[in-house]
Amino acid sequence: MQRLQAFKFELMPKGGQALDMRRFAGARRFVFNKALDLQQKTGSGLILTVTRQGIYDVQ
Repeated sequence: MQRLQAFKFELMPKGGQALDMRRFAGARRFVFNKALDLQQKTGSGLILTVTRQGIYDVQ
């Protein structure tokens, strides 16, 4: 019988690290929402490429 084991971790970032984590989460959310909006406007079979310059449709 296989035994599964889980671990719990708590993040305890120091000042600047906490700010960076919040920035990363906000940027990730922005990109996801932007890509979702593009996908809903153009159709469901869309493949997107995300770069620093923008989000592009790959065909």
